[in-house]
Amino acid sequence: MPHSDEVPIVAIATAPGRAGIGVVRVSGPQIDPVVAAVLGPALAARLRPRHATRARFLDAHQRVIDDGIAILYRAPHSYTGQDVLELQGHGGPLVQRMLQARCLEAGRALGARLAEPGEFTLRAFLNDRIDLAQAEAVADLIDASTEAAARSASRSLAGEFSAALAQLAEQLTQARALIEATLDFPEEDLEELGARDVRERVASLQRSVDEVMRRARLGAVLRDGLRVALVGAPNVGKSSLLNALAGQDVAIVTAHPGTTRDRIERSIDIGGLVLNVIDTAGLRATADEVDSSASTARSRLSARRTSCSNWSMPPPRPNAVHRSIPSRSIPSRSRPSPTGASGSVPMPRASW
Repeated sequence: MPHSDEVPIVAIATAPGRAGIGVVRVSGPQIDPVVAAVLGPALAARLRPRHATRARFLDAHQRVIDDGIAILYRAPHSYTGQDVLELQGHGGPLVQRMLQARCLEAGRALGARLAEPGEFTLRAFLNDRIDLAQAEAVADLIDASTEAAARSASRSLAGEFSAALAQLAEQLTQARALIEATLDFPEEDLEELGARDVRERVASLQRSVDEVMRRARLGAVLRDGLRVALVGAPNVGKSSLLNALAGQDVAIVTAHPGTTRDRIERSIDIGGLVLNVIDTAGLRATADEVDSSASTARSRLSARRTSCSNWSMPPPRPNAVHRSIPSRSIPSRSRPSPTGASGSVPMPRASW
């Protein structure tokens, strides 16, 4: 059963571990008793909203837990849209837990409880401080592993994606209004003008939708990265390519064919894009039928599950026949794809 957003929630807002600074956050519709209990009535009465104030954080016996900064945000001018108290103290795990426990104790009469993961952002969404796209952008920004992904998430959090969707909705509403006016008032000679205008509006709207979808797909690529499988015959440089991209010896490279028996995966940041590169076993037939079939099956499965496959092949032999793996592939710039295919995954140039 979902929790009520009418009771205060408390949480340590900074990442686990030791640090110079740690933050404990309290959010709720009426948290004045918590503020007075933790900071003392005299200081609580002097707090100015949105102003940093040096304070001593007190336990139930008026003993000092920590000395830091207190900031009070009054609704609706806060992240969650409720009253919010932020206590910035030293980042020791024990000190932070003591301060969190003190806030829970002070708010017990109000029903204060520990916040669930993401609940501060959930309350911001429920109180119309952010929309759903911005709420998702918060998680994307926290999880961003490259600069490009972080910038893309920041733009979504700032409302660019939401603004684009709102503009699309406005254009669609205008087109619908024009169609309805043409149908409802035929005597006004709007039919010819309306039909032409509607066609132009719909065509423009379709182009706008395509652009939004293109940017959204790129945003997903920046967030999740691309999975790239290195597929080909033994001893053609797949493991050497992985090592070169990773900048270290991730895979064993020898002159003996078939060194790689199972897949090796490494995430690599290339130009702000995360590539999850998979080195696969060489496609070959060996005397060990079990080993050959198992390795080949794993290689083919890895290629099917990737965003693209890079084929590394030796120079073709006369009358040689290569079997292709059905996957969306981007042919290597240095070597042709074994099937001669030219299809590729489109790579948009911009994102949110």
